Amino acid sequence: MKTTIRIWLALLGGAMTSLAAPQRQPNILWILTDDQRPDSIAAFNRIRSDAPGSPLGSVLSPNVDRLALMGTTFINTFNHNPSCAPSRTIMHTGRYSHSTGVYGFEYYNPAGMAHWKPMVPEILRDQAGYQTITVGKLGIRAQHFAGKKGNPGDPVLYQTDLGYRNEFAAAGRVEWYPETKWSGGRQGPKTEYFYFPDGTRLAWPEDAQATPNDSRQIQQRLELFRDYRPGTGGGGAGDEEEGQGEILGGVNPLPGDQTRDANFGNALLDHLAHAGQNYTDMLGRKQKGPDPAKPVFIHCGFEFPHTPVLPPAEFREKFAKLRYEIPTFTPEELASFPPQIAKAFTAMGSDHFTDAEKQQMVADYYAYCAYGDSLVGKLADGFIRYSEQQGRPWLILYVCGDNGWKLNEHGMIKKFLQYDFDLNNPVIVVSSDRKRFPAGKVVADFTGFVDLAPTFLAAAGIDISKPDYAYLDGRDLAKTAAGTLRPRDYIIAEPTWVIGPRAVIRTRDYKFAMRIRPHKGNAVTPGTAGKEIEWAVKADLQEIEPALFDLRVDPGEIHNVAYDPYYRPVLDALRAKLQNIVLGDGRVEIAWAKTGESKVETSNFAAGADDGKLEVPVLAPSRGDGNTTRP
Repeated sequence: MKTTIRIWLALLGGAMTSLAAPQRQPNILWILTDDQRPDSIAAFNRIRSDAPGSPLGSVLSPNVDRLALMGTTFINTFNHNPSCAPSRTIMHTGRYSHSTGVYGFEYYNPAGMAHWKPMVPEILRDQAGYQTITVGKLGIRAQHFAGKKGNPGDPVLYQTDLGYRNEFAAAGRVEWYPETKWSGGRQGPKTEYFYFPDGTRLAWPEDAQATPNDSRQIQQRLELFRDYRPGTGGGGAGDEEEGQGEILGGVNPLPGDQTRDANFGNALLDHLAHAGQNYTDMLGRKQKGPDPAKPVFIHCGFEFPHTPVLPPAEFREKFAKLRYEIPTFTPEELASFPPQIAKAFTAMGSDHFTDAEKQQMVADYYAYCAYGDSLVGKLADGFIRYSEQQGRPWLILYVCGDNGWKLNEHGMIKKFLQYDFDLNNPVIVVSSDRKRFPAGKVVADFTGFVDLAPTFLAAAGIDISKPDYAYLDGRDLAKTAAGTLRPRDYIIAEPTWVIGPRAVIRTRDYKFAMRIRPHKGNAVTPGTAGKEIEWAVKADLQEIEPALFDLRVDPGEIHNVAYDPYYRPVLDALRAKLQNIVLGDGRVEIAWAKTGESKVETSNFAAGADDGKLEVPVLAPSRGDGNTTRP
């Protein structure tokens, strides 16, 4: 491992000395994984505890570890909306959910709206002359870009789209593919197809085209463990009739070099290998490789370790016999949940799983992350080689998950909530310009997904200090690394999907979360858009369903002290700041229409509230009177 790192650093040094003039725009590679928690990366664990393992047990990540040695790690990076679609919109726009009006999985069409600004690949294409390329999961639900539901004349978000799951499944280059049947505009039953090396395709549950007993064959061959609710039985063999909970563990039907994620990376490397050439890609489509005279901006959206959690056998075997420390959950913590979190627990609780099921869930998750690490390393290697061949500087921005994932913390799985396990997703930036992003540097300042867009634009040579870019909510990470910006005193998030409107503010010492709108649903509707915006400002404490954690003594966010009088001065300060930012500093609400225009509602009663500054009363760590439950 140490020899490999020395070789990499030597190559990096050589790349710097051989590069052409420094003013040349760099090639940019953005690597994004899906639902990955930071303790799956040994380098992040070492930063936090001097030990490579997760608090739960062993992990393996040699390739991301060396990226951390080669570049700058932003260990306290947080996503601002822990769901796939809104999180990815935030990264592409550099703006919070309340700045764009995109809070969840709604399909949105902002073309022509005054508050909307172009996304990163559009700006780099039109303002900086970049060739833009994407492969794998994108997760952007903007409907004004061409696609299956777009018109042939619509613009594209990325100039070259090398494909995602649908395209790769059509060519038989996936291990799993879900097909949902629709009727009368309503979502019907889902059939999952599993692909095997011999060309066999088996279905779960069985459909008209399936071989008899497909589901049982799949279970026996892949050892699947599916999510299930209490009282419905286990998630393994024989539960085909219990519904189709997400696959939390099992073995991949394909070897590691044939999965969909492997093929995403292979398709991209194949594209780069045909620079300046016309070629037929691995899906049989005619493509034109990148122009060597122009820089590239590449987005690669890996799907690991998102469900179905199916590590290839060669990685799963390394983890199968390991024993993990499963997080504990108590009735006392359950009793302290605000109603929105209690609602999530009903849907996502996992403490009823057996010990064997929990062990499989954790081991297979970390095995899948270890497999994905090998793909990240291969892609980074190929991208650097390509850039060196072109004599062009380069930058890699690696994001550890579009959101986090729980493995029985707080008695739950999945994401969507207010906890650091949902919100913390560190970033590593590796650059041929080591002055901007020094090797081995760790930045502990609060950073967020809103910072990605400004970082990409600044790296491409765009002056984001101009008024044209004043709409950006984020900062250039290069300036954060250099220490030229005042560190933020807080970070915010707006988990909305699944639990309804909620917002979070986190400082070094405290975490506070609250309901911010009175309506119960996930999405903004014509009946709620712009209505009662200041409801939370006037609501009493119980109505906002508060949660407050003293992270100095409770880093696991177990003891909700929101109703403890001792902490009331802290709660009041955090609440005032949070509701001013997310409700009154340019909040946008839109009931997005499938067709036609959508009316934009705005709120500016606290313009300028998001200034990065927050004074919190100084209290000694305490649990006060111990009243940690709702009245």
